[in-house]
Amino acid sequence: MGPAKLRAALEEQVAACGLDAFAVAAVQPLPRDQAAFDDWLARGFHRTMAYMEKYRDARNDPARLLPGCRSVVMLALNYGPGTGGEAAGAERGQVARYARGRDYHKVLGKKLKQLAAWLQEAGGNPVRSFVDTGPVLERAWAERAGLGWIGKNANLIRRDLGSWILLGELLSAAEIEPDPAPHDDFCGSCTACIADCPTGAIVAPGVVDSGLCIAYWNIEHRGSIPEPMREAMGDRIFGCDDCQSVCPWTRKFGELPRSDLLSARRDLAFLDPVEILAMDREQFLARFAGTPLMRARLDGMKRNACIVLGNSGNKDAIPALTRASSDADPMIREHAVWALRRLTT
Repeated sequence: MGPAKLRAALEEQVAACGLDAFAVAAVQPLPRDQAAFDDWLARGFHRTMAYMEKYRDARNDPARLLPGCRSVVMLALNYGPGTGGEAAGAERGQVARYARGRDYHKVLGKKLKQLAAWLQEAGGNPVRSFVDTGPVLERAWAERAGLGWIGKNANLIRRDLGSWILLGELLSAAEIEPDPAPHDDFCGSCTACIADCPTGAIVAPGVVDSGLCIAYWNIEHRGSIPEPMREAMGDRIFGCDDCQSVCPWTRKFGELPRSDLLSARRDLAFLDPVEILAMDREQFLARFAGTPLMRARLDGMKRNACIVLGNSGNKDAIPALTRASSDADPMIREHAVWALRRLTT
């Protein structure tokens, strides 16, 4: 099957899988993006995410992951629609939109494995698939393929989807007709995301310092959260969507109705921090297994719950925090004591 026919057939397969968009890039160096990534690491903006330092060369050269790789197929799954939830309140903890349903690694990963098996047979060449799990410069390849552009908030943006999109990629040794050129940048002079970030984490267009990012602290970080970041978290119990929610492209197109492969759950939009504090491991698994919330683990979610309650001003939370201040985990005790101090002084 020739490159053009293979691409046309792949497009049909992508649509049948229920994915929202795809684009193809021919393998070639990404000097701008590799330099930007190396500079990001050199400045320590990855903080404790030491795994980002591994396989640096492979991020710029897919052939190191798949010998003979000739094509990078980038795919997008929209997660914006169908994510409405229960009403917020002084005692509610807000969850980032991508986490309000099934774990995208599993959902998108399953779809990509299906596509990889088809493409390997149709193209007659090896294929590998990744969903946020391999050393691949995902956004850079997506931009090069024409799937979208990297916005000032460092997220990939499409004019028809905004930035509520999750990425996956297929590396193929087959030649697939590529999209004609990298995607244009349509951010223009807009700096809404930079201005709206509550902690100033977007230190330059497209550059995020994880040490100033709320989502880093309440999802990726293990251990105590610095007190200034606790106040900035507000009611965000898992992640932060501010830099995406304010984007004009996302505000305009991010709510268009689409299929919901992630099985969005209304009960995950806002969580009860008091309920989180009372959970044991079995209850935590029963409620959140199979969702991205597992990433923070029970101790991290209890830490975050203390912070949300401390920021809530709701004195009805004092009994729950008092119990948490005697928790066997010193991290939870520390954050509970901090929250109690905020509610009682």
